[in-house]
Amino acid sequence: MKTLQARLTALAVILGGASAAPSTLAQTAASPTVNNWAELRAVLASCWTVPADTEGSQIAFRFGLNKTGGMRGPPLVTSRQLKGDQEARKRFEDGAFEALSRCFPMRITPAFGAILGESPIRLRLVNTPPTAAYQINNNITIFAPQ
Repeated sequence: MKTLQARLTALAVILGGASAAPSTLAQTAASPTVNNWAELRAVLASCWTVPADTEGSQIAFRFGLNKTGGMRGPPLVTSRQLKGDQEARKRFEDGAFEALSRCFPMRITPAFGAILGESPIRLRLVNTPPTAAYQINNNITIFAPQ
């Protein structure tokens, strides 16, 4: 039950609801302004802390962003491949949702916001050695630092 409550709180923060934590709002104000896909990937990578003992795990999300850098609804998990024991799998998935709650809403330029409003984001968080990944615009793969 606690995990569900934590996830709902994180989703409220992601969506920019009234229950957004002050520290998250302060972080958004202090974060860099994103103007292109490469900068968006860099900010997303900086939000993710890879949980220990989750090697081989990955999760993929699809979500939309509005022109001001907030999510349009909750993220949809489109695939999961979670490795390790039950606790490791839970840590990885929770860590992925926490990364989204740390990143969004984010500051974006008006020009890039217009592009984001038309582009669903496909984000994969992967804890495997880096491989060639499809990194064109809204298809984003973030590998765990090695």
